[in-house]
Amino acid sequence: MNFTIKIVSLSGEIYSGEVEKVTLPSIEGQVTILARHMPIVIPLNVGEVLVKTPKEIMSFSIGKGIFEFSNQKARLLVEDVLMSDEISEERAIMARKKAEEILAKGVPKEEKLQVVYQLRRSLVDLKIARRKKKYTANIAD
Repeated sequence: MNFTIKIVSLSGEIYSGEVEKVTLPSIEGQVTILARHMPIVIPLNVGEVLVKTPKEIMSFSIGKGIFEFSNQKARLLVEDVLMSDEISEERAIMARKKAEEILAKGVPKEEKLQVVYQLRRSLVDLKIARRKKKYTANIAD
């Protein structure tokens, strides 16, 4: 049994369709939602969202957000999102290095939260990019 999901960011709708399950980075840990789940609202942290459709598994890197599920319909509202195809390993490495350099120099508390957020986001992007690269290399072999 499947359910429908809409993934929306500040820039608009990213994905809408039928899915078998969705795995999310909640603030308390990873959560997987299947059809017939009880109604739920989950605050989300920076991390990876995996969406399994009847045809494929899609991966998204997200910023903070919220997930809602009721009546076989899910909505994922996030600050920012990148599909795995949009993620560059090189850009993720550069973003990680930049955030690490800024933290090493020391920054005011107000700025530190934003830099830590950018560091966490770059690490998620890097993980997704490297897994995609490994998967692509295995297919080519």
